[in-house]
Amino acid sequence: MIGAVKSITKVTKYYQINFSTGEEARLYVLNDHVFRYYVSPKGIFLDYPEPMNPEHEARIVYKHEDAYGLQAFKESTLKDDDSRYIIETKDVKIIFHKTLGTMEVHDLRRGKEVFGELRPLSYKNCHSMQTLRQRRDEYFFGGGMQNGRFTHKGEVIEIVNTNKWNDGDVASPCPFYWSSSGYGALRNTFRPGEYDFGIKSMSYIETTHNGVDFDAFYFINELPRDILNDYYELTGKPILLPEYAYYEAHLNAFNRDYWVKVTSDINGAILFEDGQYYKCFQPNQIGDKTGILESLNGDENNYQFSARAMIDRYKKHDLPLGWFIPNDGYGSGYGQTDSMDGDIQNLKRFSDYALQNGVECALWTESNLTPKDPLNPKKGERDLSKEVGIANVVALKCDVAWVGSGYSFGLSAIENATDIFVKSTRNNVRPFIIMVDGWAGCQRYAGIWSGDQKGGEWEYIRFHIPTYIGAGLSGIPLVGSDMDGIYAGGDKEINIREYQWKTFTPIQLNMDGWGHVQKTPFTFGEEATYINRGYLKLKSMLIPYNYSIGYESIHGLPMVRAMFLEYPGEVTAYTLESQYQYMWGPNILVAPIYSGEKLGKDSLRDGIYLPDSNQIWIDFLTGEKYQGGKIYNNIVSPLWKIPVFVKDGAIIPTTNPNNNPYEIKRDLRVFTVYPNGTSSFIVYEDDGITSDYLKGSYATTKIHASGPVSNKNGDLIIKIHKTKGHYKNIVKERRTLIQVMCSRAVGRIKVSANEKSIRLKKVRNSDEFANNDDCFYHDENFQFNPYLKNYAETKQKFLLIKLSKLDVTACEIIIKIKDVSNKSAVYGKIDVDNGIEVPKNVKEVEHGTSTIGLQWDNSNYDYNEVEKDGVIYTNIKNNSFIFNHADGVHECRVRSVVGVKASKWSEKVILNNQNVL
Repeated sequence: MIGAVKSITKVTKYYQINFSTGEEARLYVLNDHVFRYYVSPKGIFLDYPEPMNPEHEARIVYKHEDAYGLQAFKESTLKDDDSRYIIETKDVKIIFHKTLGTMEVHDLRRGKEVFGELRPLSYKNCHSMQTLRQRRDEYFFGGGMQNGRFTHKGEVIEIVNTNKWNDGDVASPCPFYWSSSGYGALRNTFRPGEYDFGIKSMSYIETTHNGVDFDAFYFINELPRDILNDYYELTGKPILLPEYAYYEAHLNAFNRDYWVKVTSDINGAILFEDGQYYKCFQPNQIGDKTGILESLNGDENNYQFSARAMIDRYKKHDLPLGWFIPNDGYGSGYGQTDSMDGDIQNLKRFSDYALQNGVECALWTESNLTPKDPLNPKKGERDLSKEVGIANVVALKCDVAWVGSGYSFGLSAIENATDIFVKSTRNNVRPFIIMVDGWAGCQRYAGIWSGDQKGGEWEYIRFHIPTYIGAGLSGIPLVGSDMDGIYAGGDKEINIREYQWKTFTPIQLNMDGWGHVQKTPFTFGEEATYINRGYLKLKSMLIPYNYSIGYESIHGLPMVRAMFLEYPGEVTAYTLESQYQYMWGPNILVAPIYSGEKLGKDSLRDGIYLPDSNQIWIDFLTGEKYQGGKIYNNIVSPLWKIPVFVKDGAIIPTTNPNNNPYEIKRDLRVFTVYPNGTSSFIVYEDDGITSDYLKGSYATTKIHASGPVSNKNGDLIIKIHKTKGHYKNIVKERRTLIQVMCSRAVGRIKVSANEKSIRLKKVRNSDEFANNDDCFYHDENFQFNPYLKNYAETKQKFLLIKLSKLDVTACEIIIKIKDVSNKSAVYGKIDVDNGIEVPKNVKEVEHGTSTIGLQWDNSNYDYNEVEKDGVIYTNIKNNSFIFNHADGVHECRVRSVVGVKASKWSEKVILNNQNVL
């Protein structure tokens, strides 16, 4: 443990700190709210931490201290006030207590302490440890991809590469965490660690890493977005997904296995186009059986077992498919010639065929990316520069055989791969890598997938929801996992539920060839194929929205957003109460079905937290409305839908349903408006494939709406600003389609472009509307997603306005609509009626170590509501309720609801569960 602070001196680039026990430290002021605190018992200070292997050139820090400049450091001041040293910038005050040897940090903008050391730094037993005071209302996030977890208060997390993939395992650790108190901390090391956020005591936290040096960067900011931006400025901005990567990918080893003809009753038998059943065997499994070797291109009378045939199947079923990995399996390769160059030509033939069908080609890797002897490459070796330059490969999936050591090894590997991509394509292809076993800094080169798990189990969906949320809070915004797992599978409903919730996630990987059944969207028959198609098409329609929030993700806000990122003032958003839902961007709330709980044939979903008591939430698929500010239970979800809500007031940019980016109608833009007061959205676009966006080649369009507040009548004004910016092949002449949620026909509509009036004609039906420009139509049977039209519940009422082509970079459009009404029933919006029975005998019932039970007496109700510590739980269908994750002491009361009327609240009762910290 370090001793008292002996002296602090301001030198050329940093503050030199000396301790009475001999240790030295340096404090670098990078800007007014970011600093580096580096304590070295040996007095040796490195620019970058030592990698796990001297051959690795990996660096966590992307922006060195020198690149920040010295202005903030020079303007900072040092004060000695007898018992303390105080270093002060414009935004931050850093205090060192002389006798104690401890540090505390204050945010001067908010006038509060954001963290303080409880005891001095320790480096005993070759472990460096920092112990900070913990506040009761403080929450902690980060640590990388911690499977099954997103909020860590009262928990301990391992910053260790376990190469395990299930709930509680650590797939891609990151030595970065942050606190709701207003600071983030990055331990600048490649060594494993452990962060205790309250297991030992809720009064402090301990963060520990192997090694005696303590080297940490601190980011002092109030908002999570700003903390993440500070982290990105230091370690590198995340990559921006190319357009094709928002579509599903299909992966398998199409150059290794054999297909043997079997009978239909054999486990694993698959019906092929020739009407026969076959089963797949890897080379070490086939024994003396006679089989047909698969291939990429189907040259040897084996087309139905080829990668091309799989692309054909997606096309036959009219299913979106964006990219394809044909060699995902150990020992697979991608050609059956006798040379590496011959195999690359084979790969090119497949890549050409895939691209003819709008599908990009990527590769899985288990080996080095360059031949040992570049002049004499051998069969089975890899040459990424040729794969990219000749065969038009656009992306890589890096598996454990290549990056599995993690830490500096994984970071060095993907950095090398990115360098080859950039040089081989001259930036014509945006480098895109997905990997496991990441570390701090990997986000600037790769997205993360969560590893190899079993499908066909609800658990697979359940633990991935908080996993995705937590990864985004750790500076890993691009996340994905295998559709219905890589292994096992076989459950139709779980397969469908997977496609539904992953419509609202960044990366979808259909990892085929390893499970009990084929892992495809068309495996489980007509109904499943129809529903899965509907959701894949929905994701394709949302590309303008998804691409825009993808751009936001490189500036601090992940696409999969913890609830508090949009609702920072609500305590529920920080707790386990919200771990099974998230915001998809700013406007869409997703609450996946993750259990087999049923009401008849339909699924039941509890614990859907709709925030903000002033907000109305609209079922994205049916148009039904719900009052915000409550946690909903017993929400019924038939097989075809999951609970997805859009904010009343949202503006959602969309496009035509399509199967890949090449089918997008670039001369059409679509804006769906849910009128509620004032709102806006900025649509981001670029060429979708190159890195030119980094040089400023992109465009943005702002859409602004101002109208009546929720469920009221009034005039609506929609303003579509000129598109700003430019990129290669931008389409300037575009039609504009505006879809306004509207419960009845409107009054007059005025439209102008650059203040010049556009006359609209009223059409009588959807066919006339489709065949005309500069027209409008009130559609009583509007379906946002026509690929779910079999379900009548999807019909909604919308005003549709279509404008003829104009130059969007030169025209500002203003639409004024008279007497708009978005009025309909709002479930959960209730008034008090003194005549309704107030629940009696409200009391605590027996509970477990992590739950609290409540029951009461009443007989006249449609449902009940329970309030716990000011939070309302609604749609409770009986007269008892269990609170999960309930620790400590709570105040509760109950009321009955009949129709849209509620009783008064019962008297408050105190629930006490002291079994949990």
